[in-house]
Amino acid sequence: MSTVQTVPIIDVAPFLAGDPAGTHEVIRHVSRACETIGFLVLTGHGIPLELQERVFATSREFFDLPEEEKLRSKIPGIYYGYNPLGAERVAYSRGEQTPPDLKANFSLGRLDVDAHDPYYHSPLGKRIFPANIWPERPTQFRALVTEYYRATQRLATSLMELFALALHLPRTYFADKTEKSVDFWRVLDYPVLTTPPLPGQLRIGAHTDYGTLTLVTADGPGLQVQTARGDWEDVPYLPGSIQVNLGDMMAQWTNDRWRSTMHRVLAPGSELGSHATRRMALTFFLTANYDVVIEPLATCCSPTNPPHYAPITAWEHLAAKLRRQFSRADDVADGSHVPMAQQ
Repeated sequence: MSTVQTVPIIDVAPFLAGDPAGTHEVIRHVSRACETIGFLVLTGHGIPLELQERVFATSREFFDLPEEEKLRSKIPGIYYGYNPLGAERVAYSRGEQTPPDLKANFSLGRLDVDAHDPYYHSPLGKRIFPANIWPERPTQFRALVTEYYRATQRLATSLMELFALALHLPRTYFADKTEKSVDFWRVLDYPVLTTPPLPGQLRIGAHTDYGTLTLVTADGPGLQVQTARGDWEDVPYLPGSIQVNLGDMMAQWTNDRWRSTMHRVLAPGSELGSHATRRMALTFFLTANYDVVIEPLATCCSPTNPPHYAPITAWEHLAAKLRRQFSRADDVADGSHVPMAQQ
């Protein structure tokens, strides 16, 4: 573990390998990171660098296609598929009025939806789990993205087991609460700008994530987190590493014992930073099953620290956040399906 940065770099290989002594140390470092900053950077996570690089390469090919071709991979109103530059304003989720974010993205909902499971095909399930759309080009895009989605999904499942142990809960405590989670996967393209950003315009505005945890694989630096002092600090970037942050659901589950922290990506050439190169990020968002009630864990409450949050279902929580995020808020006014924000 490195302690040079506020955000620690943690090798989780001992935990994934089942090494008892190593797992104890990993749990100790993860618990401290979740309590102090809500961010950590993983090495030893088992997702090959070569696979990451192939997904970045095919994603660049997709975003370099003509705009009219990319727009054929857009589903109107639900933000699955392709979303062009400036389609979102993530800071809206906090009620902050900002110019559009300087990013484009391609978004997917959960891939392993069982066609015979009524959970996914209830009236609400049909709205939350629509069919995904895939571009015709690049021809390898679907296969590579699917492979990477499944790799990050497996890692997220393992991390929830690690989180349960860090919270002194049974290892499988979160399993039945996240096995049919409203998951999202996105690849984000932050292009080099041809004109200066507007005042207050960022690649992604300052926000917290909405779900349980987020996994981010980036091809370069740029992500920043706000420390407890209110300062902005770069999240450490190591090629092949995965940046992890907690979302609002985990903060509510732990009664704010663990932190969901503000973060942002600066605009190139702005007065706040000079990240003038293109940046891409692969992101996986784990939330919870839509009907799971999110309320503070009994182990995180006490007579002197009563629950900070009223119970709420995972979907009610998400819909409230998403309703504010998108530039066209009417698209989600009925609680319909849209992907989450992210770095």
